[in-house]
Amino acid sequence: MSKFQQLTRWAACAVIWSASAGAALAADPITVIVPFGPGSGTDNMARPLFDEMSRDLGQPIVIDNRPGASGMIAAQTAARAAPNGNTLFFTTNTTQAINPVLFKKLPYDPVKDFKPVVSIGTSPYLLLVRKDFPANTLAELLEWVRVNPGKASYGWGAAVSQMAGANFVKREKLNAVGVPYKSSPQAVTDLIGGQLTFTFLDLAAAVPIVKSDRVKALLITSAHRFDTLPSVPTAAEAGLKDFDVAAWFGIFAPAGTPDDVVKRIADSAVKAAKSPDMLKRLETCCASMVLHGQAFADYVAKDSAKWKEWAQIADIKPE
Repeated sequence: MSKFQQLTRWAACAVIWSASAGAALAADPITVIVPFGPGSGTDNMARPLFDEMSRDLGQPIVIDNRPGASGMIAAQTAARAAPNGNTLFFTTNTTQAINPVLFKKLPYDPVKDFKPVVSIGTSPYLLLVRKDFPANTLAELLEWVRVNPGKASYGWGAAVSQMAGANFVKREKLNAVGVPYKSSPQAVTDLIGGQLTFTFLDLAAAVPIVKSDRVKALLITSAHRFDTLPSVPTAAEAGLKDFDVAAWFGIFAPAGTPDDVVKRIADSAVKAAKSPDMLKRLETCCASMVLHGQAFADYVAKDSAKWKEWAQIADIKPE
Protein backbone atom coordinates (compact mmCIF):
# COMPACT_ATOMS: atom_id res chain seq x y z
CA MET A 1 0.00 0.00 0.00
CA SER A 2 1.43 3.38 -0.99
CA LYS A 3 1.99 6.17 1.48
CA PHE A 4 -0.76 8.14 -0.23
CA GLN A 5 -3.22 5.26 0.20
CA GLN A 6 -2.31 4.91 3.89
CA LEU A 7 -2.89 8.62 4.47
CA THR A 8 -6.21 8.42 2.65
CA ARG A 9 -7.37 5.47 4.79
CA TRP A 10 -6.28 7.17 8.01
CA ALA A 11 -8.13 10.32 6.99
CA ALA A 12 -11.28 8.33 6.24
CA CYS A 13 -11.07 6.57 9.61
CA ALA A 14 -10.59 9.90 11.35
CA VAL A 15 -13.71 11.30 9.67
CA ILE A 16 -15.78 8.25 10.68
CA TRP A 17 -14.49 8.37 14.27
CA SER A 18 -15.16 12.10 14.52
CA ALA A 19 -18.69 11.67 13.17
CA SER A 20 -19.40 8.85 15.65
CA ALA A 21 -17.97 10.79 18.59
CA GLY A 22 -19.89 13.89 17.57
CA ALA A 23 -23.13 11.92 17.36
CA ALA A 24 -22.54 10.46 20.83
CA LEU A 25 -21.79 13.88 22.30
CA ALA A 26 -24.83 15.34 20.58
CA ALA A 27 -27.18 12.58 21.79
CA ASP A 28 -30.50 14.01 22.92
CA PRO A 29 -30.92 14.03 26.68
CA ILE A 30 -33.63 11.91 28.25
CA THR A 31 -36.33 14.02 29.88
CA VAL A 32 -37.99 12.43 32.91
CA ILE A 33 -41.33 14.01 33.75
CA VAL A 34 -42.21 13.91 37.47
CA PRO A 35 -45.79 14.79 38.48
CA PHE A 36 -44.85 16.34 41.83
CA GLY A 37 -42.60 19.17 42.92
CA PRO A 38 -39.04 19.23 44.28
CA GLY A 39 -38.90 17.82 47.80
CA SER A 40 -41.76 15.38 47.22
CA GLY A 41 -41.14 11.69 47.83
CA THR A 42 -41.34 10.97 44.10
CA ASP A 43 -38.79 13.67 43.31
CA ASN A 44 -36.51 12.52 46.14
CA MET A 45 -36.54 9.04 44.63
CA ALA A 46 -36.20 10.12 41.00
CA ARG A 47 -33.08 12.26 41.23
CA PRO A 48 -30.58 9.73 42.65
CA LEU A 49 -32.07 6.94 40.51
CA PHE A 50 -31.70 8.82 37.24
CA ASP A 51 -28.29 10.18 38.21
CA GLU A 52 -27.12 6.57 38.34
CA MET A 53 -28.90 5.73 35.10
CA SER A 54 -27.33 8.70 33.34
CA ARG A 55 -23.86 7.40 34.13
CA ASP A 56 -24.83 3.88 33.12
CA LEU A 57 -26.45 4.89 29.83
CA GLY A 58 -23.84 7.50 29.01
CA GLN A 59 -26.65 9.90 28.26
CA PRO A 60 -27.72 13.10 30.04
CA ILE A 61 -31.01 12.85 31.93
CA VAL A 62 -33.05 15.90 32.94
CA ILE A 63 -35.78 15.90 35.61
CA ASP A 64 -38.83 17.94 34.59
CA ASN A 65 -41.10 18.60 37.59
CA ARG A 66 -44.69 19.32 36.54
CA PRO A 67 -46.84 19.39 39.69
CA GLY A 68 -50.51 20.22 39.84
CA ALA A 69 -53.95 18.86 38.99
CA SER A 70 -53.27 15.58 40.81
CA GLY A 71 -50.47 14.76 38.40
CA MET A 72 -52.66 15.13 35.31
CA ILE A 73 -50.56 17.91 33.78
CA ALA A 74 -47.46 15.73 33.91
CA ALA A 75 -49.27 12.59 32.75
CA GLN A 76 -50.80 14.32 29.74
CA THR A 77 -47.43 15.78 28.76
CA ALA A 78 -45.72 12.39 29.03
CA ALA A 79 -48.51 10.63 27.12
CA ARG A 80 -48.16 13.03 24.18
CA ALA A 81 -44.37 12.74 23.97
CA ALA A 82 -42.68 11.02 21.03
CA PRO A 83 -42.31 7.27 21.73
CA ASN A 84 -38.57 7.18 21.11
CA GLY A 85 -37.17 6.69 24.62
CA ASN A 86 -36.19 10.34 25.04
CA THR A 87 -39.16 11.07 27.34
CA LEU A 88 -40.01 8.97 30.37
CA PHE A 89 -42.61 9.31 33.12
CA PHE A 90 -41.54 8.58 36.71
CA THR A 91 -44.73 8.41 38.69
CA THR A 92 -46.82 6.71 41.35
CA ASN A 93 -50.27 5.21 41.83
CA THR A 94 -51.68 8.76 41.90
CA THR A 95 -51.68 9.14 38.13
CA GLN A 96 -51.92 5.52 37.07
CA ALA A 97 -54.26 3.89 39.60
CA ILE A 98 -56.15 6.48 41.64
CA ASN A 99 -56.99 9.34 39.29
CA PRO A 100 -59.34 7.10 37.26
CA VAL A 101 -61.29 6.63 40.50
CA LEU A 102 -61.35 10.33 41.40
CA PHE A 103 -62.15 11.89 38.03
CA LYS A 104 -64.83 11.10 35.47
CA LYS A 105 -62.62 12.23 32.61
CA LEU A 106 -58.85 12.33 32.34
CA PRO A 107 -56.77 14.09 29.67
CA TYR A 108 -54.84 10.83 29.28
CA ASP A 109 -55.50 7.10 29.42
CA PRO A 110 -53.32 5.49 32.14
CA VAL A 111 -53.42 2.14 30.31
CA LYS A 112 -53.56 2.89 26.58
CA ASP A 113 -51.23 5.91 26.58
CA PHE A 114 -48.32 4.30 28.43
CA LYS A 115 -46.03 1.30 28.32
CA PRO A 116 -45.00 0.09 31.82
CA VAL A 117 -41.22 -0.15 32.04
CA VAL A 118 -40.29 -1.12 35.59
CA SER A 119 -41.33 -0.48 39.19
CA ILE A 120 -38.69 0.39 41.78
CA GLY A 121 -40.29 0.21 45.20
CA THR A 122 -43.14 1.08 47.53
CA SER A 123 -43.25 3.57 50.38
CA PRO A 124 -45.69 3.53 53.34
CA TYR A 125 -47.25 6.69 54.74
CA LEU A 126 -46.97 8.51 58.05
CA LEU A 127 -49.76 10.28 59.88
CA LEU A 128 -48.23 13.64 60.80
CA VAL A 129 -49.16 16.53 63.09
CA ARG A 130 -47.16 19.66 63.84
CA LYS A 131 -44.54 19.53 66.57
CA ASP A 132 -46.49 21.54 69.15
CA PHE A 133 -49.87 19.91 68.47
CA PRO A 134 -51.51 18.71 71.73
CA ALA A 135 -51.57 15.04 70.73
CA ASN A 136 -48.79 12.47 70.77
CA THR A 137 -50.78 9.38 69.86
CA LEU A 138 -53.56 8.42 67.47
CA ALA A 139 -56.01 8.15 70.38
CA GLU A 140 -55.15 11.69 71.51
CA LEU A 141 -55.57 13.04 67.98
CA LEU A 142 -58.99 11.42 67.68
CA GLU A 143 -60.01 12.83 71.04
CA TRP A 144 -58.87 16.35 70.06
CA VAL A 145 -60.84 16.27 66.81
CA ARG A 146 -63.96 15.07 68.58
CA VAL A 147 -63.88 17.72 71.29
CA ASN A 148 -63.11 20.46 68.76
CA PRO A 149 -65.91 20.06 66.18
CA GLY A 150 -65.46 22.05 63.00
CA LYS A 151 -61.82 22.90 63.70
CA ALA A 152 -60.00 19.91 62.17
CA SER A 153 -58.55 19.86 58.66
CA TYR A 154 -56.24 17.67 56.67
CA GLY A 155 -54.31 18.35 53.47
CA TRP A 156 -52.83 16.43 50.60
CA GLY A 157 -50.65 17.03 47.57
CA ALA A 158 -51.09 13.58 46.00
CA ALA A 159 -54.01 11.23 45.50
CA VAL A 160 -52.69 8.52 47.83
CA SER A 161 -52.60 11.04 50.66
CA GLN A 162 -56.08 12.23 49.73
CA MET A 163 -57.49 8.71 49.77
CA ALA A 164 -55.75 7.92 53.05
CA GLY A 165 -57.10 11.06 54.71
CA ALA A 166 -60.64 10.63 53.39
CA ASN A 167 -60.77 6.97 54.39
CA PHE A 168 -59.37 7.76 57.84
CA VAL A 169 -61.98 10.48 58.42
CA LYS A 170 -64.81 8.26 57.22
CA ARG A 171 -63.76 5.21 59.24
CA GLU A 172 -63.29 7.18 62.45
CA LYS A 173 -66.43 9.29 61.87
CA LEU A 174 -64.50 12.54 62.16
CA ASN A 175 -65.55 16.06 61.30
CA ALA A 176 -62.56 17.30 59.29
CA VAL A 177 -62.25 19.38 56.12
CA GLY A 178 -59.98 18.16 53.31
CA VAL A 179 -57.72 20.71 51.60
CA PRO A 180 -55.98 19.97 48.26
CA TYR A 181 -52.49 21.29 47.47
CA LYS A 182 -50.44 21.43 44.30
CA SER A 183 -47.72 19.29 45.90
CA SER A 184 -47.03 17.62 49.25
CA PRO A 185 -44.32 20.05 50.46
CA GLN A 186 -46.89 22.86 50.38
CA ALA A 187 -49.27 20.83 52.55
CA VAL A 188 -46.43 20.14 55.01
CA THR A 189 -45.60 23.85 55.18
CA ASP A 190 -49.18 24.63 56.19
CA LEU A 191 -49.19 21.73 58.65
CA ILE A 192 -46.11 23.13 60.37
CA GLY A 193 -47.65 26.60 60.27
CA GLY A 194 -50.83 25.44 61.99
CA GLN A 195 -53.21 25.78 59.04
CA LEU A 196 -53.78 22.01 58.98
CA THR A 197 -54.47 19.54 61.77
CA PHE A 198 -52.91 16.47 60.16
CA THR A 199 -51.72 14.97 56.90
CA PHE A 200 -50.63 11.63 55.53
CA LEU A 201 -47.22 11.84 53.85
CA ASP A 202 -45.15 9.13 52.20
CA LEU A 203 -42.12 7.98 54.15
CA ALA A 204 -39.73 8.94 51.34
CA ALA A 205 -40.66 12.60 51.80
CA ALA A 206 -41.41 12.49 55.54
CA VAL A 207 -38.16 11.10 56.96
CA PRO A 208 -36.09 14.32 56.79
CA ILE A 209 -39.00 16.41 58.10
CA VAL A 210 -39.60 14.13 61.07
CA LYS A 211 -35.89 13.88 61.86
CA SER A 212 -35.55 17.66 61.73
CA ASP A 213 -38.06 17.74 64.62
CA ARG A 214 -40.58 19.93 62.79
CA VAL A 215 -43.47 17.44 62.92
CA LYS A 216 -44.57 14.42 64.93
CA ALA A 217 -45.37 11.05 63.36
CA LEU A 218 -48.23 9.27 65.11
CA LEU A 219 -48.19 6.07 63.06
CA ILE A 220 -46.84 4.41 59.92
CA THR A 221 -49.12 2.58 57.47
CA SER A 222 -46.98 -0.54 57.09
CA ALA A 223 -47.12 -4.01 58.57
CA HIS A 224 -43.88 -3.43 60.49
CA ARG A 225 -41.92 -0.54 61.96
CA PHE A 226 -39.10 0.98 59.94
CA ASP A 227 -35.59 1.14 61.37
CA THR A 228 -35.42 4.72 60.11
CA LEU A 229 -38.08 5.78 62.64
CA PRO A 230 -38.20 2.87 65.11
CA SER A 231 -40.31 4.68 67.71
CA VAL A 232 -43.21 5.26 65.30
CA PRO A 233 -45.87 2.57 65.79
CA THR A 234 -47.61 0.80 62.93
CA ALA A 235 -51.22 1.70 62.23
CA ALA A 236 -52.32 -1.59 63.78
CA GLU A 237 -50.25 -0.97 66.91
CA ALA A 238 -51.78 2.49 67.20
CA GLY A 239 -55.28 1.08 66.94
CA LEU A 240 -56.04 1.58 63.24
CA LYS A 241 -56.62 -1.89 61.82
CA ASP A 242 -56.41 -2.87 58.14
CA PHE A 243 -55.09 0.51 57.05
CA ASP A 244 -52.58 -0.50 54.39
CA VAL A 245 -51.52 2.62 52.48
CA ALA A 246 -48.47 2.80 50.25
CA ALA A 247 -47.21 4.63 47.20
CA TRP A 248 -45.28 2.77 44.55
CA PHE A 249 -42.70 4.35 42.26
CA GLY A 250 -42.16 3.29 38.67
CA ILE A 251 -41.09 4.25 35.17
CA PHE A 252 -43.45 4.44 32.21
CA ALA A 253 -42.77 5.26 28.56
CA PRO A 254 -45.20 6.67 26.01
CA ALA A 255 -47.20 3.95 24.23
CA GLY A 256 -45.44 2.77 21.11
CA THR A 257 -41.92 3.04 22.51
CA PRO A 258 -39.91 0.15 20.95
CA ASP A 259 -39.43 -2.92 23.13
CA ASP A 260 -35.65 -2.83 22.82
CA VAL A 261 -35.61 0.76 24.09
CA VAL A 262 -37.88 -0.14 26.99
CA LYS A 263 -35.65 -3.10 27.89
CA ARG A 264 -32.53 -0.92 27.82
CA ILE A 265 -34.15 1.57 30.19
CA ALA A 266 -35.52 -1.15 32.49
CA ASP A 267 -32.15 -2.91 32.71
CA SER A 268 -30.42 0.36 33.55
CA ALA A 269 -33.03 1.22 36.19
CA VAL A 270 -32.67 -2.16 37.92
CA LYS A 271 -28.89 -1.76 37.88
CA ALA A 272 -29.18 1.77 39.28
CA ALA A 273 -31.56 0.61 42.02
CA LYS A 274 -28.84 -1.79 43.21
CA SER A 275 -26.20 0.93 43.53
CA PRO A 276 -24.96 1.64 47.08
CA ASP A 277 -26.58 5.09 47.18
CA MET A 278 -29.97 3.85 46.01
CA LEU A 279 -29.91 0.77 48.25
CA LYS A 280 -29.23 3.01 51.24
CA ARG A 281 -32.05 5.34 50.22
CA LEU A 282 -34.50 2.49 49.65
CA GLU A 283 -33.68 0.90 53.00
CA THR A 284 -34.56 4.11 54.84
CA CYS A 285 -37.94 4.75 53.27
CA CYS A 286 -39.07 2.00 50.92
CA ALA A 287 -39.52 -1.66 50.28
CA SER A 288 -37.98 -2.87 47.04
CA MET A 289 -40.46 -3.93 44.36
CA VAL A 290 -39.02 -4.68 40.93
CA LEU A 291 -41.64 -5.64 38.35
CA HIS A 292 -41.16 -5.50 34.58
CA GLY A 293 -43.59 -4.97 31.73
CA GLN A 294 -46.78 -7.00 32.01
CA ALA A 295 -46.12 -7.97 35.64
CA PHE A 296 -45.96 -4.27 36.46
CA ALA A 297 -49.15 -3.62 34.44
CA ASP A 298 -50.95 -6.41 36.33
CA TYR A 299 -49.87 -4.93 39.67
CA VAL A 300 -51.19 -1.50 38.65
CA ALA A 301 -54.54 -3.02 37.67
CA LYS A 302 -54.82 -4.73 41.05
CA ASP A 303 -53.89 -1.52 42.82
CA SER A 304 -56.55 0.37 40.84
CA ALA A 305 -59.21 -2.06 42.04
CA LYS A 306 -58.12 -1.51 45.65
CA TRP A 307 -58.43 2.27 45.41
CA LYS A 308 -61.83 1.97 43.76
CA GLU A 309 -62.98 0.02 46.80
CA TRP A 310 -61.46 2.59 49.16
CA ALA A 311 -63.23 5.41 47.30
CA GLN A 312 -66.54 3.62 47.82
CA ILE A 313 -65.83 3.20 51.54
CA ALA A 314 -64.97 6.90 51.87
CA ASP A 315 -67.97 7.84 49.72
CA ILE A 316 -65.76 9.69 47.24
CA LYS A 317 -67.57 10.43 43.98
CA PRO A 318 -65.69 11.01 40.70
CA GLU A 319 -65.57 14.70 39.82
